[in-house]
Amino acid sequence: MPRSYATVGQMLTYGVDRSAASPDLGDGRDRQLRVEVLLRHMLEFVLMSPRSRDAFLTAVARTERTTGSITAGPRLRRTSPDLTAELLPPAGQDGGSARLGIALRVGGPFSVPQLQKMRGALGSSPDHLLVAIARRTDRAELTGEVPPGVIATSWARLGRRMPKKDPGHAHLWETLAEVGENAGRPVVQFPVDARKLLTKTSTARDFRAHLDVMHHACRSLLGSSPHFSTRRGQTDAHLQMGVGRGRTGLEFGEVIDGTPVHFLRAGADPVPLGIGRISTEADHAAAKERLTMLARRSAWRTEGGTPPSARELIGDAATPELEGARLLLWAVLNPMLLRDRGFDLAPARRQPALTATTMGLRVLQHGDDSGTEYRIWVGGDRDWKNLIPRVTREETPQRPAETYAVAPRKSQSTADFVWEVHRALRSLTIP
Repeated sequence: MPRSYATVGQMLTYGVDRSAASPDLGDGRDRQLRVEVLLRHMLEFVLMSPRSRDAFLTAVARTERTTGSITAGPRLRRTSPDLTAELLPPAGQDGGSARLGIALRVGGPFSVPQLQKMRGALGSSPDHLLVAIARRTDRAELTGEVPPGVIATSWARLGRRMPKKDPGHAHLWETLAEVGENAGRPVVQFPVDARKLLTKTSTARDFRAHLDVMHHACRSLLGSSPHFSTRRGQTDAHLQMGVGRGRTGLEFGEVIDGTPVHFLRAGADPVPLGIGRISTEADHAAAKERLTMLARRSAWRTEGGTPPSARELIGDAATPELEGARLLLWAVLNPMLLRDRGFDLAPARRQPALTATTMGLRVLQHGDDSGTEYRIWVGGDRDWKNLIPRVTREETPQRPAETYAVAPRKSQSTADFVWEVHRALRSLTIP
């Protein structure tokens, strides 16, 4: 492969073509596996170059041995590495045969037992070598526990070191590293400061006040408390009550005309309730009168009915910070992102209702038959001082309840913050 003709487009095309024919994908529904197979063949493409291969062996595998081709074939077993090669002794030296394996991950950390099995799949020789590449935060979990014969590194480190060691293919290494580091993370690119939004008391109190409007409206108009829905195939979080195919309910969603509380019917545009944050006795009286009127004229709930539009907003309009906080929290509670991390939504009857103190979503670990339940929730007191999410493993006969609070760090991106919350939830499943 002439170095002057190696482009990012060629690398991606090679990866896509080879991935499409890979038997490892099966039905192709596992998004993380698709990315890992793609990366496997993209790395194979770069390592076709002898100079790139030598640079990788020196800078990443940290060996003086050389190899022939480093190939990405179908994995014979789940413990097989993604790429393999024969390691040759340095020129002029004698040495026994050895093998190199490269294992790639984007969807979570390698465990020590996994690395031990992959290293063992290469054979029993002490000269065999396994290079394991994962996300930077996942790599950190292996500190001090890397098995003998294994070198653990991260996509970010690969992206920093290899362009310097192999400048002719710097653009390929940078692309590989960027895809590997970002592919396992949720795509949550909101231009907001997570730390400022979720730790500011005024934003938390504003959010709680609008949730109170939602809670009171649901109790007054629908006779029940709202909770996060679990409709099949949904890809977004929905805090709602009574929304059906032919019936109108209420949902707490995007701020429209100053309020996040809307009338909603499946397939129709939301209609603002017309009640914002209640801060005065006059606002409270006006809101009560409006809800009483809506409760009497219940025809708006039926298939042919139309929710009445509010002429003007009662109370104070939601702040821009409230909408930013809602977007961020709804990303944390996103069912599609949670499924990618191995969690399914618990049935609707087991979802916690919105209360005067907490808002939460209950999930189950995919494939876990023990019935252990987990929650992501916000609040805890009547007076909210922050919107920091908490993750809880609920009590079982075998294990006590356990809870972590996950506060955003300074300058942390929204994608990294959502990943940290889901990672903390995942950590609760470890025995």
